[in-house]
Amino acid sequence: MSTKRPLYVGIDLGTTNSAAAVFDGERVDLIRTAQGGTLTPSAVRIDARGKVTVGARARRFLDQDPDNVRVEFKRLMGSQQTLHFAASGLHKKPEELAAEVLRSIREDVKAQLGVLPGQAVISVPALFELPQIAATSEAARLAGFDRVEMIQEPVASGLGAGFRAEDDAGAFLVYDLGGGTFDVSLLESKEGLLRVVGHDGDNFLGGRDFDAALVDHVLACIRAESGVLIEHDDPAHAVTLRRVRAAAEEAKIELSRVNEADVVLNDLAVSGKTISTSLTIDRATLERLAEPLVLRTIAICRRLLSTHGIVEVPGVARVVLVGGPTAMPLLRARVGEALGAPFGEGLDPMTLVAEGAAYYAASSGLDARGSSAGPASAGAKVWLQFPAMSSDQTPFVVGRVVDGHDLSRISHIVVSRADGSWSSPKEPVDSDGTFTVMTSLLPRRSNELYIVGFGPGEVPVPLSPSELVIVHGVTLGDPPLSRSVGVALASNGVRVFFERGSPLPMRRTFALRTVEALSPQDPVGGLRVPIVQGEFNYAHLCRLIGAIEIKASQLEDTLPVNSLVEVTIELDRGGRLSASACLAQSKQIFEHVALLVAGTVSVEQLGPRLDLLVKRLDELRSQSFKLGVQRMIVTFATADELASDAARVVGSARGGDPDASERAQRLLIDLDSLLAEIENELAWPELDARARRGLASATRWVGEFGSPAEKQVLANALTSMEKARVARNSREVSVQLVTIRHLASNAIMRRPGAWQEEVDECAGKVAETRDPRAAAKLLDEARRAVDRQDVPDVERAVRAFWALLPGDPEDRQRGHSSGVS
Repeated sequence: MSTKRPLYVGIDLGTTNSAAAVFDGERVDLIRTAQGGTLTPSAVRIDARGKVTVGARARRFLDQDPDNVRVEFKRLMGSQQTLHFAASGLHKKPEELAAEVLRSIREDVKAQLGVLPGQAVISVPALFELPQIAATSEAARLAGFDRVEMIQEPVASGLGAGFRAEDDAGAFLVYDLGGGTFDVSLLESKEGLLRVVGHDGDNFLGGRDFDAALVDHVLACIRAESGVLIEHDDPAHAVTLRRVRAAAEEAKIELSRVNEADVVLNDLAVSGKTISTSLTIDRATLERLAEPLVLRTIAICRRLLSTHGIVEVPGVARVVLVGGPTAMPLLRARVGEALGAPFGEGLDPMTLVAEGAAYYAASSGLDARGSSAGPASAGAKVWLQFPAMSSDQTPFVVGRVVDGHDLSRISHIVVSRADGSWSSPKEPVDSDGTFTVMTSLLPRRSNELYIVGFGPGEVPVPLSPSELVIVHGVTLGDPPLSRSVGVALASNGVRVFFERGSPLPMRRTFALRTVEALSPQDPVGGLRVPIVQGEFNYAHLCRLIGAIEIKASQLEDTLPVNSLVEVTIELDRGGRLSASACLAQSKQIFEHVALLVAGTVSVEQLGPRLDLLVKRLDELRSQSFKLGVQRMIVTFATADELASDAARVVGSARGGDPDASERAQRLLIDLDSLLAEIENELAWPELDARARRGLASATRWVGEFGSPAEKQVLANALTSMEKARVARNSREVSVQLVTIRHLASNAIMRRPGAWQEEVDECAGKVAETRDPRAAAKLLDEARRAVDRQDVPDVERAVRAFWALLPGDPEDRQRGHSSGVS
C-alpha cells in the first residue's frame, strides 16, 4: 500500500478483540500486530512498576497474574467504574484502558505503513448511549488522535459488505454479536447510497454471556467433583472466577471447530484450599447452554423486522454475520432457519467492522496522514471543495481562485484523470474567481485528478493544490439516533428534543421555565437541567446522560421563579452531545455539560432497590388476581424472569464484577418500566373512562372555541386515541390524553369570562406558591387587567401565577433533581 495516496484508518474497538484497517482508495489492508495477527485482544496489564502491556502479551498473563490484567472493559465505558491493578495500586477508568488499546493500534499502523495516524473512524455499538460514545471519543484523545468520528458497528459492517458489491443489495440485515453487545440493523442499498432503516439490540448481550453460561456449568462440575463451591457473590472468589472465565472462553472458541474441548485449571485458590481440575466439554453441552441466548438474539431480529412491517420469511435479501460468536454452528443454524435469508459470502466477521470504518473514514475525508499528507505544490492558490467519496460517478469540484493577482492570469480551469482517459472541457472562471467542474470517475476505485488553470493565449497556469483524489463507492445516508434524547422536568416528565430514529446530525432549541428563584448570593444553590436518553414518559426510567449545571454564584442577577431558559441540544453524526442554556433575562449562556457519564447506583443500593421492585411485583400480582385479569399471566412471567436475572446479576456485582453492576442497573430499570406498564394495564378501566371523558370534553369545547388548526390536531388525536383504545395500548392512550386535555384547556379559556374566573381561583392559592410575594404581585396585576378588560394581560399574569405553584418534591427528585418545567 502506497503512502503517497490518502490513508483512511478504521478501528473496531471491540469488547474481546480490536482490529484496524487502512483504505487508500484502491484496496483495504488489515493492520497486523507485532505478533503478526490481525486482531489485538482488548486486554491491558499493568505490573508492579507501572509498565503497561497491551494485546496478546497482556492476555497471556490472564491465568498467572489475573489481579493485574483487565479485559472486557468496553461494556463499562461511560460509567463511573474504575478498575484496580493490585501490584501497582493503580485505578484506571475504562476509557483509559481503551486508550492503551488504541495507542497500541496507532503504533502498529506506524510500524506497517510508516505513518502515525492522527485521524480515524472508530466504531461503537448501535445502542451505545451518549456517555459511552463520549467515553470512546475521550479514549481516542488520550491515545493521541487529533480527530475521530464514530460510526455504528452494524452500519460499518454494511459499508464493508456493500462497498465492492456491483449490484444494489436492496434490504439486508446486519447481525452483529460481539463480545459484549448485540446489535442488529436493517439497511437498504440503492443507487450507491446505504441507508439505515432501523436498528435494535442489547448492550448487555454478547459472547461474554455465552462464556458466563459455560462458566456456571464448569462451576457446577467442580462442585460435584470436589465439593468446593465457587460463588459469584463472594469477593474472595473474584480472581478465581476470572481464571475460570478465561478457560471457558478458550473452550467455547475451540468448540466452533471441534466436537470436544478441555477446560484445564491448575492450582485454583478457593477459600483456603487449592484444587486442580480437568473437564471435557462437548459441543452438545455448549449448544444446550447457548441456545436460550441465541433465541434472544433472534427475538430481537424479529422485533426489528416487525417494527418495519416485515413479517414474511425471508424479508431481506441477505444476512451479514459479524463478530466472533457468529462462528458457532448452532447460531448459524438457528439464525438461518429463523430469518430464511442467505448469509453474506466472502466476508470476515472478525474484521468487517474495521474495513467498513475505513471506508467511512474515506467518505469523511479523514486522511490519517493529517497535515503531513504532502507538500503544497507551487502555483496559483485555489480553494477546492469536493466529496472525498462519492456514489455518483460524475461529482462536481467547486473552487475559487484565492488571490486577485492570480485571478487576472486565469480564465479557464481543466480537470483531468490521472489515467489519461478523461479530461473535462475548459470551464470558465467567474469574475469573483469561482468555478465549477463536473468530473468523471472510474467505478469502485480511487480516482486521482489533476487540476490546471489556463490564461489568455491558452497559457497553462500551475495551481496549488494541483491534485485531488475522489473515491467512487458506497456512501452512507444520515445515520439514525438509537434512543430518544430530551430534558428531564421537575414533574418527572420528559421534554423530548430528538425522537428515536431521527437522522443525525441534529440541533434543536426549546424554551423551558425555572421552578425556583436563585440569587447570586446563594453559596450552594443552582439550576440543574438534566439530559436523559430513553423511550419512557417518566424521567426516572430514562438514563441520565448529562446535565447543564449553573451555580447560583455564576448568575449576574437574581433569577426569579418561572424565568425563561432556552436550552439547546446538538448531536453530531457520531452521536456526540453538546448542550447549552441561555437565560433570557440576562442573556448569559452556559455551555458546559457538567455530567456526561451514565448514572451509577452503588452495589450496596442494588439489593434494596431490587427488593422494593420485587415487593411491588408481588403486590401487582395480588391485585391482578383480585381483578381476575388473566391476560397478564405472560407479562408477569416476563417480570419474574427479569427479577430472577437481576437477583443473579446483583449477586455477581456484590462479588466484585463491575460489569455485573452496570448490567444490574439496566435490568432494574427494565423491571421498573415493565411494572409501570402492568400498573397502567391494571388501571385500564379507569384510564379508559378518563379517556372517554376527555374526548367528550375536548370535542365540545374545541368544537365551540377552537381554531381550525386545533380542530385538525384534535381530529388526528381522536384517531390515534381510538386506535390505542382498541389495542389497549395504555402508554399511547396516556400520551394522546395529554394532547386532548391541552386542546380542551386552551379552548375552555377562550370562553367569555374564563380568565376573570381563574383570577378568583388564584386568590385562594397565594400562600401555597413558592414565592408568595411574587404571587401577590401577579394577582394584583391580574385584577387591574380585569378592571380595564385587558384579557391578554389577565392571561399573562395568571399563567405566571400558575408557574409559581409548587410541584411534587418527590417527582422532582425522581426527575433527576431537575430545575426546569
